[in-house]
Amino acid sequence: MKNKIVELSSNLIFLQNLRDKLSSIYNKPCLFLDIDGTLSDFQLNPTESYIPTKTLNILGKIISKEIPVVAVTGRDIDSARKLFGSIHLPIAALHGLEIYLGNEKKIHTPKNYLEISNIYKILAQACISYPSLLIENKKSSIALHYRKAPELEDIAKKIILESQKMFPNLKLIQGKFVYELLPAQANKGLAIKEVLSHLNQYEVYTPIFIGDDVTDEDGFYFVNQVEGGISIKVGQGLTHAKYQLQDTKQVHDFLELFLEHIKNYDNNVKSNNNLDGEKTCLN
Repeated sequence: MKNKIVELSSNLIFLQNLRDKLSSIYNKPCLFLDIDGTLSDFQLNPTESYIPTKTLNILGKIISKEIPVVAVTGRDIDSARKLFGSIHLPIAALHGLEIYLGNEKKIHTPKNYLEISNIYKILAQACISYPSLLIENKKSSIALHYRKAPELEDIAKKIILESQKMFPNLKLIQGKFVYELLPAQANKGLAIKEVLSHLNQYEVYTPIFIGDDVTDEDGFYFVNQVEGGISIKVGQGLTHAKYQLQDTKQVHDFLELFLEHIKNYDNNVKSNNNLDGEKTCLN
């Protein structure tokens, strides 16, 4: 019990440090959020992933305060949208290959679609002897998951590398129990930059990006270059992120803290406006 109390205390101190960092942001913040491993717990089968209702409720409240919330994910657009249910928000899908500001409005799409059907056939043939490996066709990229059989990591890597030799224009990235082939322009940092450049046409925003995987490092690196930007990694390991949260539960705690910060900020602005009015009357 004592260890749990100490851990809770350190978590509260850490979140308080993040609260102080939030208070130092001069411009309006913009939340960029990865999904799997960040908003939703890691599942052996990606189709079984879900974002807890309490987290969705907080995101809805943050959006209602006119704070932009943007999903930046390796998922395709359809599976990402399903996870958010009735919440409509901009989504940078496929590691930024496709960026949707609304249900239909795109600001970025890949220039050339891959010959996914050919790659799929190659992978399917190579995986016949390894039924635990999962091939995910994302239309603009293709992923080979070994999450159901971590002991097959070397086999999965060998299979994907052999496939890449036939498509040298594609880059290979590794995530949590997955290898993926995708166009070189897929980059979460560039996706965040592109969304920000669009939003900044109307108001200047400071990015906050939360992610958990190797594929999120490009995002952390970019956000660190923006004045006031906050980069947060979920979980352990070497990272470009300036802050780290333990798990998806602590991400939820941070979002609650963020919502409280926004409410306090709104109240302070209203209070200052009232005081300005009183000063005007007195003058």
